[in-house]
Amino acid sequence: MSKATDIANDIVATCRELGWTFEVRGSILDIHKHIRPGNNDDFVRADGEYYDILGRLPSTRPGSIWGTDGGGIGAMTAVNTGMFTMHKSGGDKRVLNALKKIKGVV
Repeated sequence: MSKATDIANDIVATCRELGWTFEVRGSILDIHKHIRPGNNDDFVRADGEYYDILGRLPSTRPGSIWGTDGGGIGAMTAVNTGMFTMHKSGGDKRVLNALKKIKGVV
């Protein structure tokens, strides 16, 4: 197995362990977790978990991490809708391609 595949498998295993789903859209990794609407404890838990997943994707070009975390107005969306969503751009294309293969997208 390649190093990219090993990293992708690690990301998938962490998603499963923490109850997150993922998708790859071009050069962006999206992760999602259902939380109970209006439940601040679920929100805080998800806010503490997302970087454990996105931090495993190596950055190979400029990019950022954004979404419904506690750092902005998106937090209200997550709490109100029950969907916590985060994104990472600038990730390693080889790892993203391996994630697509694991997901069955390619």
